[in-house]
Amino acid sequence: MKRLYSLLCLVCIALTAAATTYYGRVVDGAGQPVSYATVFPLDSVILGTATNDRGIFSFEANLPESGLVMVSFVGYERKTLPLSRLHGDTLTITIHERPIALDETTVSAKHKKIRSKHREIAQLLLKVNNQLASEWPEQCTRYHVVSEARMTSQNSAWGTEQMVASIVTIPEAAKRGNDSVQLHAEHCKRFFRPEIRQRANIAYQAKELDARTRKYAAAIDSGVAVHSMLFQIGDARYDLEQTMHDYRHWKVVSESANELILSHTEGKNYLGIFKWNITRNYVVNPKTYALIRLSEHLTMDINIPFGKRLKGQELLLLNLLNMSESQYEKFRLRKGHLDCTLQTTYQRRNGQIYILEKNLRTDATITGTKDRVIPIHFKAGQRVTSLETQGVKPLKRSQITTRFPRQIVEIF
Repeated sequence: MKRLYSLLCLVCIALTAAATTYYGRVVDGAGQPVSYATVFPLDSVILGTATNDRGIFSFEANLPESGLVMVSFVGYERKTLPLSRLHGDTLTITIHERPIALDETTVSAKHKKIRSKHREIAQLLLKVNNQLASEWPEQCTRYHVVSEARMTSQNSAWGTEQMVASIVTIPEAAKRGNDSVQLHAEHCKRFFRPEIRQRANIAYQAKELDARTRKYAAAIDSGVAVHSMLFQIGDARYDLEQTMHDYRHWKVVSESANELILSHTEGKNYLGIFKWNITRNYVVNPKTYALIRLSEHLTMDINIPFGKRLKGQELLLLNLLNMSESQYEKFRLRKGHLDCTLQTTYQRRNGQIYILEKNLRTDATITGTKDRVIPIHFKAGQRVTSLETQGVKPLKRSQITTRFPRQIVEIF
């Protein structure tokens, strides 16, 4: 027994001695600290951490010095550097902002060429649709993804959540009652400031929440819903098939040697109280008509002339969204505005089209009486690290993740 104890002690000492502390500081192009940026070794994503409000991070790991570490933050360019640079003097890592969705309609006058004739539009749409149909996978595909989501309000960040997961997509012919998108979670971390975490827990556990709202809040807070939804939205093939015969609302907004951009716009206005508008921009190769990326821009407005008084659970959820020092005891909702942009970029393998990356940005404002405004900002990104196309089968019910425990990491 003593020998076993001694052996265990030696193993622990050896492991401790082998672990190295890696640390650094992440700033933006202006030299300002980037809070909640995620930092993880490429050899072991689950060992990742996040920066605190001063942009500083540290983690311990037993990894080869030849390994690489990635610094990632939604809306910024990712940066990869050797692990060996992260011990010794504190390294300052600069990452630069990258708009997560480009305004596809902003093009140079040199390349701009507007087409509005229905016949020309119809011919272009038919070519794009035929090409998309010929490339769309007809077999199950397994994507390995890393997702990040971040929400802020009133200049106060909730935190950042990161999930590592496998996603299996199932074509119509093989569905047989299965969902078209199945997610199997592998790891999930949420990085919080302690006081924000405490307030979120109080809001979710409040007695004023009825059973339905509590169930809905639990589903959103399950560690799965946001990451699964991000992969599902923006179905290029379905959306094109549904709108391609609506020639009046299609146009070519840009045409150059490298890219052809076809745009479709639709919307509704219900008595000025509720209105929405969505524009989809299909960016394709002008020679092959192969889809390169899809950008979607949604705006939505709610205008309630006399306002709607929020009560009980609605007020609790509003204060959860607000996340500022000032909490509302009264609030009459008068206006709401939503501005949401999603961009999907595609890759090709063996003549088939697959998702490469998705980026989502949502900006919203809630306006009450006396022009009290609550701004809410949400950013999410999902990138594919690898994919399998051969021998993939739908997941069994026991393999599909509906709830997944997060690892809560407090950032001081």
